[in-house]
Amino acid sequence: MTITAEMIPQTDPLKISDRCDQCGAQAFVRVIFRRNQDLLFCGHHYGRHESALTARHPYVAVYDERRRINHKPSLSANAD
Repeated sequence: MTITAEMIPQTDPLKISDRCDQCGAQAFVRVIFRRNQDLLFCGHHYGRHESALTARHPYVAVYDERRRINHKPSLSANAD
C-alpha cells in the first residue's frame, strides 16, 4: 500500500493546552490512527512507546514537535 498526501490527515500544531494522554504533561507528539483517532504524548512517553507503536501500527501518521521542547522557556523556568 502506498501512502499518498490525501491519506495523511492535516493537523494544527499542538498547543500548550494539549496534554499527554498518559501523564498530563504538555504534549509534543500526536499519533493519528485511521478514522481520525489520535493519541497525544509528551516527549518522554513517546520515546518510551515509539518502537511499539510503529511496529504494531506501521501506517500511523506521527506529528513530532519534540524539537520545540524548551525552545522558549516559560517565565517560571527562569525564576530564582
